[in-house]
Parts: sequence; structure tokens; C-alpha cells
Amino acid sequence: MARENGILEDWHDARGFGFIRRPDGSKLYVHMKSIGKSIERPRPGDKLSYEVGEGANGRPAAVKVRIKTAPPPTAHAASQTPNVSSADARPASPVAAPASAAREPKPGLRQISMRTAAAATIIVLLGNNIMLGRFPVWVGLLYVIGGIASWLFYQADKRAAEKREWRAPERSLHLADLAFGIIGGLLAQHVLRHKTYKPGFVMITALITALHVLTLGLIMLAVYVPGGVGDFFRHYFGA
Repeated sequence: MARENGILEDWHDARGFGFIRRPDGSKLYVHMKSIGKSIERPRPGDKLSYEVGEGANGRPAAVKVRIKTAPPPTAHAASQTPNVSSADARPASPVAAPASAAREPKPGLRQISMRTAAAATIIVLLGNNIMLGRFPVWVGLLYVIGGIASWLFYQADKRAAEKREWRAPERSLHLADLAFGIIGGLLAQHVLRHKTYKPGFVMITALITALHVLTLGLIMLAVYVPGGVGDFFRHYFGA
């Protein structure tokens, strides 16, 4: 089968697919699983070599894709490279690099500390509820089992991202966190440095964390008593 050369115009990295602009101007679907391994993730502007095959839905799709060249550097980046001869070359200033590095923010440190603090808060609330007899020990075991499962989900997703393999939808990670796995999920994000910078994912994780903290806090303060609706009204209104 003859190969074509095209340019990657659209790329949805989180979902692992995009569209190639073919030589005739049409667009062709491409999935991460069809792209050969490379050091860099695909980016819009990459020049690709590929064959046209059949996709999962029966429509034409790019297969056996190879990234030929990355997009060229921007004009701003090119202007930063001085055009000097070797005779005029000077060693870089030992102060310039640290100063530049100092201006760059350290990514995610605040978010990381908040994740570990949130995980510790949930552990404390969980332990207090068990010691106060608010709910049985097996609820704590659910958090342990769920935390381990959530950690394994994050670890598998991290490895798939590094190997550029097919990844599970993000909602699977959120469901694992919601189903008693939030402690493992938060610690996995911290230790593995995974899913810590995508605003949408971070926001949903924060909401799930708040839900666990709020629920455990209300139970510890006896504001909410687990049980049926009838038990709830009998507890507060003596019905």
C-alpha cells in the first residue's frame, strides 16, 4: 500500500486522536494506536508519513503512522538565538541561567501539597469516625481497597501515557476516586505526577475530594447519621 505524507492539523491528546491534512486537502482520522513510538507526543504541525486503511467504524483512517518532522520553532524562539561566529562566541553567563530558572514557576507544588493534605484529612476523619463508632470497621476497609484500586488505575494510565498506548477514559479514574478510592487517587497524583495540571480533571478531583471530606465530617459531628431515611428522622425528631 502506497504511503502518503500529510500534516497533523488537529490533535486531542487527552482522547488520543486527531486529523491529518492530506495532500488533496481532505482530512483523515488518526488514532494514537496507529502512530509508531517516538520520544515526543504528536502535536499540531507535525509532518506524518502514513498509509490509508480502515478505521474501527469502517471509515478511512491513517495506519502505520510515523512522525517525520516536528513543527518548526516559532519566530520568537528563533530570534532568541544570536547569529555570531565561533570567534565571537562567549561562554554563557553563570548567573543568567539560574536567574531565568528562578523566574519560572515551580509547577504544581501548591497543588501537590493540597493533595497530600486532603488525603491526610480524609484519613483523620475516617479514623475518628471508626473510633467514635460512627460506622463499622469494614467501611474503613472499603477505603483501603478502593485506594489501592485507584492507585493501580492511575499507575496503569501513567504507563499507557508514557508508552503512547490506548488509555482508559478519565471518567474511569474519577469513578475510582468516588467509589472509596480518593485517598489512593490523591496520593497517586502526588507521587506519580499524573493528572495534576489539566484544569478540568483537577476541578472534578477537587469536587470528589470535597464530597468525601464533607460526608465524613458530617458523620463525625453526628450531623448526618448513616442509615435509612426513617432512621434519620427518628434520630432528629424522635419519630
